Amino acid sequence: MNITLKQLRAFCDVAQTSSFTLAGRRMNLTQSAVSMLVRQLEDDIGLALFDRVKRKVQLTETGRQLLPIAERILGDLREVIDGAADLRALRRGILRLAVPQMLACSWLPPVLARYRVLYPDVALKMIDTTADRVIETVRQGEAEIGIGPERPTPEDVQADLLWQEKMQCACAAGSLLAQRGRIDWADVADAEWILYSDAFSGHLERTVWSGLSVQLRRTTQVRYLPTALALVGQGMGVTAAPAYAEPFGRLFGAVFIDIANPVVERRFLFYTKKGYELSPAAQAFRLLAGQKNP
Repeated sequence: MNITLKQLRAFCDVAQTSSFTLAGRRMNLTQSAVSMLVRQLEDDIGLALFDRVKRKVQLTETGRQLLPIAERILGDLREVIDGAADLRALRRGILRLAVPQMLACSWLPPVLARYRVLYPDVALKMIDTTADRVIETVRQGEAEIGIGPERPTPEDVQADLLWQEKMQCACAAGSLLAQRGRIDWADVADAEWILYSDAFSGHLERTVWSGLSVQLRRTTQVRYLPTALALVGQGMGVTAAPAYAEPFGRLFGAVFIDIANPVVERRFLFYTKKGYELSPAAQAFRLLAGQKNP
């Protein structure tokens, strides 16, 4: 049995118009073509659907029982087609993001506000997490896309550069360091450090501390950057943070100052599952995000 949607439509149109000719006009087919489609359907199911008596077309008892089923099938198909059209036009859909907590409350809100203006009918599910969890959240399918600092990327994840962000030193507003407009890494080699990411700490050790031949003092370890900044503001140590976090540092009494020799930049990337087609909602967000750098 190989019933086609075209056969079902011919059956429904003939039943609704009681005419092969009128059904043909609806379908832009000849009367004979419609008749052939109905005959094929009858052959496929092994039952007559219409009585053809003196040029009159009437449903058989079988046809009357099958008509609501066929109409429901065609109606469901129209809903599928309309739904796909709505998804393509972003009149529906869901945007699922995984973003580090600090990005989620600094860089991201203006991007989402612009996205909402453009696509008001797309729902949002945002997972604000740690930078170290962004990739795994994408891998597990909890988020379709992730945005965060560069991390070791597994083979099944695609990573594309969005922007690079200069790292600065955060210190307490009342400290001696805060009086200086610029420092070198060597100036804070012996400082007490507040760390909020093992991956980033490892990056500092590879790119900074190993070159200075010093051992980083790990005095305090937290999970989130806002927590680290709050402790910095209390004079408990210093930390390194991306420049976009500076407004939040002020809230906690922390000051951001330039740090060089070497200048350290962090790459922020767009993470997706490799080999998976992005939804229209995610594609639109990716395009918009690429235009909105800190």
